[in-house]
Amino acid sequence: MLFVAGANNESLMDNKYTRSMGIIPPAWGNYGNTTNHFTAGGGLGLRGFSGYLLAQQNTDGTISYNYKGTTGAAFNTEIEFGELFKRFNPKFLKNSIKLQPYLFGDAGIININPSNKPNVMSDVMVDAGVGTTLSIIKWGPLYNVKPLTVRFDMPFFINRLPYAEKDYFQFRWMLGISKAF
Repeated sequence: MLFVAGANNESLMDNKYTRSMGIIPPAWGNYGNTTNHFTAGGGLGLRGFSGYLLAQQNTDGTISYNYKGTTGAAFNTEIEFGELFKRFNPKFLKNSIKLQPYLFGDAGIININPSNKPNVMSDVMVDAGVGTTLSIIKWGPLYNVKPLTVRFDMPFFINRLPYAEKDYFQFRWMLGISKAF
């Protein structure tokens, strides 16, 4: 399964940070009629649509939820500007922790048809905003621990407004584990 914003359930179960309930409140990862506040990197990576069911009324009056599909395409870009803050990186943390702010923009489509029908693609979904990653590269005396990247993204703009939201431009935020794409 391919999700619009974030990893699918199988990938979440394979990730040691997301497979069990822990410090992230479960409500942050739910799907509903608004966006949520937690995601894991993967899928199409459309950060502004994290947790939104992408409900759509069909011609026969039924409702379909298009937050996942079997095929899709996306274009994700980040413009990093961490070099502007190089002076604020203490020497004793230089090789252990890296903070990288960026501007981002995502655009993508996903199939919205049932699995037994020909492919029908959604309208283009777009989001844009600002974010930062905190990467813990070295864990002190623990040599075999892989780097951990925590993201904080603020998708200020989305072009497909969730049902319970009123403005295309508004403050939205999300916390993520690993890079978005």
